Amino acid sequence: MEPIDEKDRAILALAQGDLPIDERPFDAWACELGMDVGELLERMRQLKGAGVIREVKAVLRHHSAGFSSGAMVAWAVPGDKVEEVGGKMAGHDRVTHCYERPSFGKYNVFTMIHGRSDTEIAGVIQEIVSLVGIREYRVFRSVRELKKSSMKYF
Repeated sequence: MEPIDEKDRAILALAQGDLPIDERPFDAWACELGMDVGELLERMRQLKGAGVIREVKAVLRHHSAGFSSGAMVAWAVPGDKVEEVGGKMAGHDRVTHCYERPSFGKYNVFTMIHGRSDTEIAGVIQEIVSLVGIREYRVFRSVRELKKSSMKYF
């Protein structure tokens, strides 16, 4: 793919925000950008093919949906197992984020888990322990949300 041009930047700026609640939301975006919806969708396909856009999907506001408990879990994963174990953790349907962060001593893999209660979170942690065999971890519970937004790049 060629470098991102001004039209692509404008598409990405819209895509970072909310999709219009409309019968034909991409038509609304195309109209706002002054282009045909076919061109918009083709450019989005190209951006996805180039790896610039990962997905276009709904983002659930977990608190509003009843998932009011959350925890960041820091796992002590042996360095030679990070890829394997991290992949299994990331594949768990209750893990929303999974990162390798080597600057925290032995705690080098972090997962974010949301649930309806602290008990539910504890159950998910035990499922992950059973799945990957890592028994050394620290749990950092979320007390309140101070900010939650998507990054704005354009």
